[in-house]
Amino acid sequence: MNKTTIEHFPNELLLDLFEYIDIRDLFDGFWNLNTRFNHLLRSSHKLALNLERNDQNSIDFFSNQITQLILNTWENVDLKQFPNVQSLIIHHMTYDQLQQLRSEVFPKLVYLSTSRLVEVTPMSQLAQRLFSNEFPNMRSVDLSLVEIPHLRTWYQSLTLRTVTVQSNNPTLVPFILTATPKLQYLKVHFLSSTIPIFYHSLEAIHHSLKHFVLLDPYHKLSFNHIHTLLSFIPNVSKIYLNFLCRIPFHRFLRSLVNRLRDLQHFDCNIDDVSTDKLTDLDTIRQIHPCFHKIHCTTREFNFRTFITQ
Repeated sequence: MNKTTIEHFPNELLLDLFEYIDIRDLFDGFWNLNTRFNHLLRSSHKLALNLERNDQNSIDFFSNQITQLILNTWENVDLKQFPNVQSLIIHHMTYDQLQQLRSEVFPKLVYLSTSRLVEVTPMSQLAQRLFSNEFPNMRSVDLSLVEIPHLRTWYQSLTLRTVTVQSNNPTLVPFILTATPKLQYLKVHFLSSTIPIFYHSLEAIHHSLKHFVLLDPYHKLSFNHIHTLLSFIPNVSKIYLNFLCRIPFHRFLRSLVNRLRDLQHFDCNIDDVSTDKLTDLDTIRQIHPCFHKIHCTTREFNFRTFITQ
């Protein structure tokens, strides 16, 4: 019986496999194995690197071929080594790394995810770059704490389609919507430090956003805050809400469907602490077809939690 070895694999399959192997293992295991593998290593243009330590030999060899980069180190790294990165994830954001997050360093960047910095000002500078179209290929960002621009407004990013942020101010939402007219997905996680006040005069936006996720696990926002936020995004068809509802849940749902006439998909994890204990689940589900998945559980202190499964 003939034995099949990795050298029997076609080039196309090997190139696909190389995308899932750490570049250090690729370098140590395949470089100089034979002429064919040397050629394949040089031909692979979709490699990923999880940088936890500075292994300069393998970095030097593959730097121009890395399209996915994960920075998981506090060390200073010269990011100019990776000009073709399209996806960048930073687990331990340092000031040095933040200063290098510029379009001239990452001209092809499509996706960015960052951890939180202690200093707020540098993160505000990054938000200014992202929401002012400094990265012309950027499609998706997942950012830690972002504050509203106090002294200068953001311009516009016409390429951003997906935004995930942490915030301590609901006013950030209309700022993001104004800066990203083609945004399709927005997820906002409100922190324990959230100040539930809308700053600045808010103009009607009527954004075309289709998918909205709101997480308020520390119960900082009221019905009026949610109601105001929904007024900016009347075209949403898919929504997930997590907050503390102090008005009867059925009243909130009726307000929701009046605001979102195109709503097709509803998910939630909402604590209802209102005095309404009588409205049954069947009545709630009949308000709109997308509420059919809602279930109810009774928590301690006798408040109800409405969830979708």
